[in-house]
Amino acid sequence: MENRRIAPFACGLAALMLGIASPGYVAQADQQLVGVTKATNLIGKHVTNLEGKDLGEIKDLVINWRSGGFVEYAVLSFGGFLGLGDKYFAVPWEIMTLSKDKEHFILNVKEERLKNAPGFDKDNWPDMSNREWALVVYQFYDLDTNTMGSARSRSAEVSQTMKQETGMEFKNTVREALTHALEAESAGKQGKPDALVTHAKKSLDAAKRAQRSGHNERLNEGVYALGEAIEHGEQRQTTDATEHMMHAIMKLSQSAGLQIPEGAGTGRTSAN
Repeated sequence: MENRRIAPFACGLAALMLGIASPGYVAQADQQLVGVTKATNLIGKHVTNLEGKDLGEIKDLVINWRSGGFVEYAVLSFGGFLGLGDKYFAVPWEIMTLSKDKEHFILNVKEERLKNAPGFDKDNWPDMSNREWALVVYQFYDLDTNTMGSARSRSAEVSQTMKQETGMEFKNTVREALTHALEAESAGKQGKPDALVTHAKKSLDAAKRAQRSGHNERLNEGVYALGEAIEHGEQRQTTDATEHMMHAIMKLSQSAGLQIPEGAGTGRTSAN
């Protein structure tokens, strides 16, 4: 396990997946935490106990970036609470719970017990990859130290699974766009501009949904070609519209590595 403080580069973490290692699964929507969020939106969040008493705030996050990429610890400052203001405290992320109003976090630890929480000097951070140090922290918060490794392994597996599911969803959405694009091309060859436009619009809708997965140059080119096909089709320029559909089919198939069915009029094949 290797950890890193993220304060120096928190602004560069545009979207940090947090739910994979904790019940406090959070996100960013209009500055309110609801599913996935930037680290900068977490740092500074207040932390209370179950009774609602303010304990302090999150000063930093420690990321296990080698084993799937998840938050290992929230580094808290308890301010002047119980005379602990001169130290920081690494709290395992899995015991941090998001409040119902999603405005702060809750740490379910009694005040008297926090007096003995393992802390460290603000200017002298411990080696958080050290297993002995981690054991002390986990034992203090009554976490099963025997499952530390397996929990991290599960988090890595979940992270990989999420990536695979996202890739499959993208491919399926592009496949939907490609199916309608082939129908539009067929309609164009039959001299049916209205049917061409109908299917081209359905293809464009699916392609735009696929664009939400991130930048894909070939997909963007396919979207542009679909727009051109629709414009020409609406102007009853069926031949030109069909040619743009052929180009769109090629780009859509290439964007997701899909095979163009035999009989499609592109005259080319896509990547397998």
